Amino acid sequence: MVIIRLAALFERPEFVPYLTAVTREERLAISTTRNIAAHTGYRSMNDDLFWAAVTQRVPEILDRLIDEAAGAEDF
Repeated sequence: MVIIRLAALFERPEFVPYLTAVTREERLAISTTRNIAAHTGYRSMNDDLFWAAVTQRVPEILDRLIDEAAGAEDF
């Protein structure tokens, strides 16, 4: 669910200012993973890669987004 929600945020106009915290490759990977999960099902996914994404990469990305949002509030 976190991948689906994160991908949805990338499509919202009010979220655009924070996208500098996420690389283009990360956005594409999240969107691709979301599309696979939503359209072909979780069974077609590599469990090890998905687990690594959700437990390692996504928390790092969320930390950067939170830092970016906190920095924007300081101005």
